[in-house]
Amino acid sequence: MAIAPKPKTVEQEDAPRAPRKKSNKDFFIKIAGGVLALLIAGGGAYYYFVIRASAAPEAPPIVQIFVPLEVFTVNLKPESGDTQQYLQAMITLQVPSEKDAQALKDRMPEVRNRILFILSAKTSSEISTVDGKTTLINEILEAIKKPFAGSESEQSLTGGYFTSFIIQ
Repeated sequence: MAIAPKPKTVEQEDAPRAPRKKSNKDFFIKIAGGVLALLIAGGGAYYYFVIRASAAPEAPPIVQIFVPLEVFTVNLKPESGDTQQYLQAMITLQVPSEKDAQALKDRMPEVRNRILFILSAKTSSEISTVDGKTTLINEILEAIKKPFAGSESEQSLTGGYFTSFIIQ
């Protein structure tokens, strides 16, 4: 036979319960978990910033050698019924090495000749916009890259820039 539990009296139900005492074990577990998380984060940061950064191969520095050209002053191709217009421009070429810079300097009369022919064939409306200037510098670079007389190799150019551009 089963024994029924004793019914609680009113005095027992109203009596406040003593608070359960927290053990120090929970506190130490939380501290240990926090310390462990900090150690893992520190180890990951050390790996990312020290180990991984030193193992990555460093890219060689990009050498930028600029060859400024003398001022170009040309008559522009006249448009229908317009008065004569002039262009004064300064161009700087970018090459990958000193050897290429010296090769351009040695052939400067040919470089200037090619540029003068291109500039004098343009009208002011063709080159007065940003797109027109971009097209013009690309056309100049392509002309200069072609081999010079008596040479079989193309010129190495990495860029070309207008440093002055005046249409009058």
